[in-house]
Amino acid sequence: SLLHAPSLYLHETDATMEDCKIKTTCDELDQFLSSLSQSNIPSPDVLHASPTTSDIHHHGDILAIVSSTNTEAYRCKCSFQIVEDVNENLACVIRENGTIYHLPDGIFPPANFRIREAMICLINLLNKRSDHTFIRLRDNLTSVTFDSSWDEKECLLTLHYGPPGISQSCCEEWKQEAQIVCDECQFVRVTGRSKGIKLFVSESNYISPVATADDPILEEGIIQDTLWLILQKSSIDESSIHRVESVSMVQPKQSTDALNVKIRYQKPATAFQHPNAGVMLTSLHWILNTLTQVSQQHITTTMPNSASTKLRLLEMYNGAGAHTIPLAKSMLLSEIVAVELDERLVNACRNNCRLNNCLKGEASDQDQTLVEVFKGDAAEWAKTLRCIHKKNRLSTDTSPNEVSNNGTNDYNEFDILLVDPPRQGLDKTVCEMAIKGTFTHLIYISCGRRALIRDLKLLCADFDIEDLAVIDLFPGTDAVETLIHLKRKMLK
Repeated sequence: SLLHAPSLYLHETDATMEDCKIKTTCDELDQFLSSLSQSNIPSPDVLHASPTTSDIHHHGDILAIVSSTNTEAYRCKCSFQIVEDVNENLACVIRENGTIYHLPDGIFPPANFRIREAMICLINLLNKRSDHTFIRLRDNLTSVTFDSSWDEKECLLTLHYGPPGISQSCCEEWKQEAQIVCDECQFVRVTGRSKGIKLFVSESNYISPVATADDPILEEGIIQDTLWLILQKSSIDESSIHRVESVSMVQPKQSTDALNVKIRYQKPATAFQHPNAGVMLTSLHWILNTLTQVSQQHITTTMPNSASTKLRLLEMYNGAGAHTIPLAKSMLLSEIVAVELDERLVNACRNNCRLNNCLKGEASDQDQTLVEVFKGDAAEWAKTLRCIHKKNRLSTDTSPNEVSNNGTNDYNEFDILLVDPPRQGLDKTVCEMAIKGTFTHLIYISCGRRALIRDLKLLCADFDIEDLAVIDLFPGTDAVETLIHLKRKMLK
């Protein structure tokens, strides 16, 4: 669910409670690790992700009611029900097990600053009694969803309507009222949804990222984001591994010792994106640092004149490319194959690869790390890869079962497996593929710690744990994100 134990969200988060949650997670991991035969088992590191907004921009008076801790202002997607009081004033609320929780001062503490600002602006407009009453927007309105970019520069609003919904005869009036809200609150887009009807308007001066007006992705709404990789240049030579100094939402200053790499994203608003930008940045930096260490170890053990000293990576559950694109632009890998089931995210990832000039077959610089993106279920792909015993080539339009034996690319020989599954963890077939495949390293990003322990019991038969870290995913809930680096036992 989008919100867990919402009543906890509405009070100041106790730092002791957050520390207890992290300690419990680390204790669970330590208890499991102690059952392994592995020697020199690392203890979990605790990583801290702070809100990114203080580095970007402020939102006027909203900051006055915000705690300075990192337990608030982190969510970039929030949904609320709408209720009306006896005075016909609307308000955003949370409903849990039939109980309605009102938001103090109309603010949801976990929401980032951009969404907080948008919530206040929207409710103030809808409750206006003077020049405009927004009758069409208010009628049958049952809930609202706010989606912001990670850098909080963009915000999209979706209005959900219950029966009888938006009347066909009132669509133009709805659009006129929605346009006022869109411009006043500076939404890049306002969408209205009811049974059989979907309407939207865009901010008057907004330039759509979509190439053509009839592009189907426009119907979903697009969230645009930019982040920066700061790579420390090698002191040896240009072909050596660059160290990832940091990952930032803010454009860094130019430096003679660093290489600043700009990464652009366009994400469909209705599909999954990481809801906590601070955790996403922290996890990404950890992944890049881990891959840097793996790449450096690989180069020192590879013949200098080898045709390829860089590693090949298979990524499963890649989404819109939040990890994929930075990994490609980090110059650490020779090739990435990404697999995702959601067609919207598959198309978004391919588009983001095009935006960043790293899509295989289309990139202008074929010497850089290139990405191939496939639509497929991770478990089905795992079954297929286990059955491949010689080089095969796949078309990006084929399923994993439609394998050609005439190509030169080998989709079974990868050095690294990166997985970022949903809360229920990995399919058993994926674990078996990891064990029986050619992977020497496995990086597992988990948001379901119980499923993680279950999967590790299988994986640790053939892999040792090299490193692990824990991040508080959603303060005020029991959710954590766990990062694990495993290495095949025979290579120790």
